[in-house]
Formats: sequence, C-alpha cells, structure tokens
Amino acid sequence: MRWETGLGDALVPLLGRESADTVVSTLVLHQCTTTMKRAILTAAHQVLRPGGRLVIADYGRQRTPAMRLGFGLVQLADGRRDTRLNASGGLPGLIAETGFPGVRETEIVPTMTGSVSIYVAHRD
Repeated sequence: MRWETGLGDALVPLLGRESADTVVSTLVLHQCTTTMKRAILTAAHQVLRPGGRLVIADYGRQRTPAMRLGFGLVQLADGRRDTRLNASGGLPGLIAETGFPGVRETEIVPTMTGSVSIYVAHRD
C-alpha cells in the first residue's frame, strides 16, 4: 500500500489510469468551482479500477434552517458561487455525470458550520 497526495485534477499523471481501488476526497469540493469539481471527479473516475470506490466527505444539501445558518459561515469564507452546488444538494448529480452511477449519501453529520454528507459511489 502507498499513500499519495496531490491536486485532485492531476490524479492521472500522479497515479496512472485504473491504478487505484479507492479514491477519498474530504472537504475539498465545496471550495472549488463547478468546472474544477467536474475535473476532480473525472480524474477520480479515470484512476479507479473497474469496481473501484469513490468516497467523498463534504458539505452537502443543508436541510434545516440551523444547518443553512451554520453553512453561511463557510459561504462567507469560500464564496457563495463555489459552495452553492453543494448547499443545494447538487453534488450527487455531478458525481453521477462524471461516470459514477448509483451515488449514495450514506451519512449526514451535523456540524457547527452545516451538515457534512458522506457520498459513496463505484466505478462500473
């Protein structure tokens, strides 16, 4: 086993195509433009072997007034434009668009700055 780090959209040159069993992203995508979110997810798809697993822990749909209020702090820091897709619940759709069918939200964790969702998907 080896641990590699790098920018998400540069996974293919770093790891190679179909070289990983699992890709994990934690609290990164909400800070990225939609274009960069798509590039990172596409790169994750390319480095995963068939049947490989994608796990994302990031801000998801903010379902309650308290979570929306807390997430307002994140939006002040990271900008509404980049965080809007996450807060509105659009991240699973974007994950599916980049080649991951059957995206599941497996857990929702309330925090002081909004709810964090755990998304799991597999590459066909």
